[in-house]
Amino acid sequence: MIKVGISITKNKLKYQKLVDYLCSLVDINNKIQYVFLPTTQDIIDHINKLDILLTYKIHKEYFNSNNDIKWIQLGNAGVDDSMITSVIKSKTIVTNSRGINSIAVAEYVMSVLLYLSKQISMSLDFQKSKQWTQWDIAKNIYNLENKKLGIIGYGSIGKEIAKKAKAFNMHVKAIRRLQKNKSSAKNIDELLPLCYLDYILSESDFIIIACPLTLHTKHLVDRKKLNLISEKSYLINISRGAIIKEDDLIQHLKDKKIKGAVLDVFNSEPLDENSELFNLDNVFLSPHISGNFNGYQKKVIESFAENLLRFIYKKPLKNRVCKKRLY
Repeated sequence: MIKVGISITKNKLKYQKLVDYLCSLVDINNKIQYVFLPTTQDIIDHINKLDILLTYKIHKEYFNSNNDIKWIQLGNAGVDDSMITSVIKSKTIVTNSRGINSIAVAEYVMSVLLYLSKQISMSLDFQKSKQWTQWDIAKNIYNLENKKLGIIGYGSIGKEIAKKAKAFNMHVKAIRRLQKNKSSAKNIDELLPLCYLDYILSESDFIIIACPLTLHTKHLVDRKKLNLISEKSYLINISRGAIIKEDDLIQHLKDKKIKGAVLDVFNSEPLDENSELFNLDNVFLSPHISGNFNGYQKKVIESFAENLLRFIYKKPLKNRVCKKRLY
């Protein structure tokens, strides 16, 4: 009997619906026992009895390198806060749910690109003021066609962003860590190695941060890198807040050295209500929602079900996290 702990909801009714759906996808229930783990304490109490755990984050409170648990799947793509020392040293396989929110994040990116290019904020001001500002707004509107989009990180999210941007006839370029030579593909004009970071920053109208947070990418964009960005360009972060040195960005925005920023993620979350970011007129903020959508947990279950069948039939698991690269 394989014991599988489920810790992605505290709601017992929702848990049962998710498990029923999982059972419909993995129809070998006589081999599997599912355990409802609504709290961290429940995981602590059961961790040494489990073969598999589905959760959103691995906590040091319950995980040590001596745990016998064979495999943990995370219900999200970002794993930076789960790759603690004990996990890295252990034999436990870690997988994530990479790809399930790629469309959601890409749609969010396109929505803010349209928000910026079509001056939606100025129309909202018109609605409040009731002052007819047609030509004031019109002279600031521009098309996305032929605008240069630079993507830092070309994983599943970066690829989906590129695909949607190409539908608007944008010029798309991206860098990724494992890229060795310049190339191009269907949805991307320039796919470049990491050493082209400065080029991406200096030659893009919109810069999208879509790379994972690792020791190599923490504060990747600091004051020196921000100085490379044109005063007519926007910086958009939908990955992890700590990839940008937040204090440097705030000062840059206050000094109007870039056109603006769109931030869905922050160095510390929830964002402190006293943060200077709330007072800036050249920043658009959202509370880490770019990858969320109604039905997300159902997608988590679908991703987990595919891997659970692979685990049972001793096939390689998808989306395995590399403990050296930490993503």
